[in-house]
Amino acid sequence: MNAPFRFTTCRAGSEAAIKRDIATHFRGELTPAFMKPQFITWKLRHPEFQPPPTLSHFARVSGISLGLCKSISEIVDHARKLSPEPFRLHVFPRITPEDGVETATWQRIDVLEADIVRALQLAGIAVETRPSYAPGDLILDVIIGESDEEPFFVGYHEHHEGAHTHPGGVPRISLPDDVPSRAWLKFEQALAWRGWDKLDLRGQTALDLGCAPGGATVALLKRGMHVLGVDTGEMDPRVLQLAKAQNVRFDHWRTAAGRLNLTALPQEPALLLCDINLAPPEVLPHIARIQDAIQARRLILTLKLNTPALEDRAHEFIQAVRRIAPAPVFATQLAANRREICVSCG
Repeated sequence: MNAPFRFTTCRAGSEAAIKRDIATHFRGELTPAFMKPQFITWKLRHPEFQPPPTLSHFARVSGISLGLCKSISEIVDHARKLSPEPFRLHVFPRITPEDGVETATWQRIDVLEADIVRALQLAGIAVETRPSYAPGDLILDVIIGESDEEPFFVGYHEHHEGAHTHPGGVPRISLPDDVPSRAWLKFEQALAWRGWDKLDLRGQTALDLGCAPGGATVALLKRGMHVLGVDTGEMDPRVLQLAKAQNVRFDHWRTAAGRLNLTALPQEPALLLCDINLAPPEVLPHIARIQDAIQARRLILTLKLNTPALEDRAHEFIQAVRRIAPAPVFATQLAANRREICVSCG
């Protein structure tokens, strides 16, 4: 693992934040080497330096760089050198729009992935296909550009707890036309990231802070959950219609999170969701107060980092969450996040 270069992928617009973050926390041990939109490689100043698996909360994928490949045969050559054990293959686009990757792009990737797998098998190289991931699983990352003429970028990483299992950290979920807001997409991506999309949540209760106009609430209701939504804003009429159709309960408390009557809140809800449009120094005390009262089993929190100064304090805010929330606590910038970090707990 002492290769001289690392790579990271990130959302469009977070390149500057990730560069500042890595410069601060690795103190010159990693310096930018090559950059394209949503993609940066890093050179290790000292080959013996061993950075952690995830270089930054602003990186969706971090790994060891193997460089550019112009053909599938070059990818196979790299794969031969990786490990005698079967490894996983992740093929994904470098450019990931915040509202979802287009179907045509996934179709192009599926064709390419099938060709790579076929070439690997012909070369006698095994590809792991079991659905469950384990720490230490080796993953070969093949990142495609915007056109067929652009070379592939190839690298690899080891799976670890809290890492994405979807190639590139981009689940194949797009924003539907019939949901009230983008919060639906962020919530669904957060569930997919942690594998919580496979949980049976029917009949359980969720507390949705900052619920209006109802994007995430719709996702909760469609999963059969009873929802208490808290927001001073109005809900989309489709929310109540959906609750009735799903035969689940939805209550809307039109108040601020800081004014909640804690004794009236449900105890030990299955999920506490927060997407309040306030900076972390303002919203985290409210979450701490509420979580202390209700002891939610799982939390999904969207931390708004709308300025460089807030982005540079991301580690501080995540540590604050660790002090109040059930373990384990993980943080990442989802594909659908803008200047935000998603933190999952429990």
